[in-house]
Amino acid sequence: MRLPAISFILAVLVAVASAGGEIDDFAELDLEELLNINVYTAAKHEQDIAESPSAISVITRDQIENTHCTDVICLLRQLPEVDIMYVRPLYAAVGARALSDALGDKALVLVDGLEINDEVMGIVYWQSLPVHLDEVERIEVIRGPGSALYGANAHSLVVSITTRSLENHTAEMFLGGGEHDRSSIHLRVGHQLGKFRLVLSGGAETGGHWRIRDYRERELGRLRLHVEHRGESSTSTLLAGLIKPEGGLYSALAPVWVKNVFMGHMLLGHRTEAIRAQLSYNFIDVDTVWDIPIYYGDVKLGEPPEKISGLMSSLDAYFQFTWIPFENNLLITGCNYRWIAFLSEDNDPDAVHQHRVGLFIHDEQRLREDLVLTLGVRFDYNSITPYTFSPRLALVWRAGEGQYLRLAAGQAFRKPSFFNTSMHMTGFIGEPGFKTLGEFFRQSIGNESLKNESITTVEAGYRGYFLDKHLSVEAAAFYNRYRNTISIFIEMAKDEFGLPNLADSIFRFENTGREVDSLGGSVSLNYQATRALRLNANYTIRRSWYISDPPGGAIEGLGQRKGDRVSWEAAHLFNFWFHYLFERGLRVGMSLHARSAADFPRQEHGGLFDEMVSIPRKAICLMSGFVSWQVVWGGSRIEAGVRVYNALNDGFRDNSAVTRVDGKEIGGELIGRMIFVFLRGAI
Repeated sequence: MRLPAISFILAVLVAVASAGGEIDDFAELDLEELLNINVYTAAKHEQDIAESPSAISVITRDQIENTHCTDVICLLRQLPEVDIMYVRPLYAAVGARALSDALGDKALVLVDGLEINDEVMGIVYWQSLPVHLDEVERIEVIRGPGSALYGANAHSLVVSITTRSLENHTAEMFLGGGEHDRSSIHLRVGHQLGKFRLVLSGGAETGGHWRIRDYRERELGRLRLHVEHRGESSTSTLLAGLIKPEGGLYSALAPVWVKNVFMGHMLLGHRTEAIRAQLSYNFIDVDTVWDIPIYYGDVKLGEPPEKISGLMSSLDAYFQFTWIPFENNLLITGCNYRWIAFLSEDNDPDAVHQHRVGLFIHDEQRLREDLVLTLGVRFDYNSITPYTFSPRLALVWRAGEGQYLRLAAGQAFRKPSFFNTSMHMTGFIGEPGFKTLGEFFRQSIGNESLKNESITTVEAGYRGYFLDKHLSVEAAAFYNRYRNTISIFIEMAKDEFGLPNLADSIFRFENTGREVDSLGGSVSLNYQATRALRLNANYTIRRSWYISDPPGGAIEGLGQRKGDRVSWEAAHLFNFWFHYLFERGLRVGMSLHARSAADFPRQEHGGLFDEMVSIPRKAICLMSGFVSWQVVWGGSRIEAGVRVYNALNDGFRDNSAVTRVDGKEIGGELIGRMIFVFLRGAI
């Protein structure tokens, strides 16, 4: 397949060039624009990245176009302090700094201001984002807590994805395909009607198994409408989208296959210089098949129901006001209300509702020309856990020309998901002798008394510019305190014959007292040598340890004790990448990612009630790259290229795997090389 595809793409380029096209000289790249970066996410207003009160990374459109990556997750892996785990074909876990296990439920993700976290599981469906990578303009990533501005679930990472407009083109397309049944098609058209701009986009993606030929594990279709009205001093927005994914996910209990899924969203927004307001609606309608035969050792206790269906919907209203009360002071206040409902005939109760209310105040005071003080606080109430108070304090000092120092402290939280608090599944069928299994599950799992997970952090940062701002150096050091971390607690009672006694057993989520402290830091160098050559290197080191003996749950089975290092955390992360844009339209780039070895906790044979064991996860070193050629004629362009991920084909797992009693291997996806050929263009 690959050779014919490459031949076809080259033939298209030759034909375009022969028809009078000009080779792109990348004149549209403004070096001054590349060197000066403003961010919005860290303070909810535009500011120089050097004065950001948070540790923040930016993935620009320049990086998105010139990369080996085919999805957002791959791009995030190249950032300092960010952890990535591919767990299932349709699901990856993403976290920051530490305590980022395979569930990945401690990150908040926004797409054009729309919160896309799933309230049922508390996770993000990274492989089912409402936008294709090719329509993303930039990605801003707060590496650390963000609840002082964003409230629940902005625990240790905030990812804000912004799509780009179609100002200069009326139609765009992206076609790609490669090894392991990877394919992607995306079309985007825009039209101007006076002050209205309409953009309609849609496409489909597929993904297969890395080892099993002709075994498709992921399918995705998406459709999205973006309508924007630009007045003299205001902008109004309508977003509406529908996503239909199928494939494998990961829950806190076991692998889950999702079928007959529909995910939809709608957002109405309005903004002026002083006001931002939006009203949004999300829903997820899904049938899940739990791949979870119930064993205790070699004894089969029963099976899950054939499928579990559910509908999650949420309605969110948000308002923000920005004003300048006096000279050198900026004040931003905001509030939001969110109503969430989970409906399932396979749960008891079959309808659960939550309400979330938040109010924040963010104040910036320029004490001197070279000193900015940021104070922020947010109050949150949700009907399932107590009130939450999330403060933030930051001081940024310009120590010299192009030299900035930052000191910051704050607190953030993750609220328990519906799954943690309200999931009491029905329909489980017990084997002879274990007929009470169904009642056991109906009364288990959810714990309505859970507290919020919390993190308290203190950090210091530095950003410096050298060589006329062509070289930027960023460094950060952080100390985190994780408290009330939620995990599944299992205490299996036995009868006189050594068999499970379900009536006296416990199986539910708890704040298991996983009291963890974490210390770490990172350094990052970014060199924009010319408008064509860019290099980046970053390194992260960290260590997390228990400050008390972790009671119960998974950790006890590993013999973890006070002072022990968190087992699944890689102590060292390293990234290097560069790209070069030749004047004749040729683009090339290379990337290197390395991670040290770690141990990962898993059930010994993949069963719910098995003892936990520690499985080694080897160190990895991934080399990837891309090459492409772009031709521009008039106002149109076409580009063809090849992206190669893990070029040395050194198979690895982000998350350890085990073999179950029934012979199935579950756990992290074994990832090998992927060659991906693409063609994109715009008219």
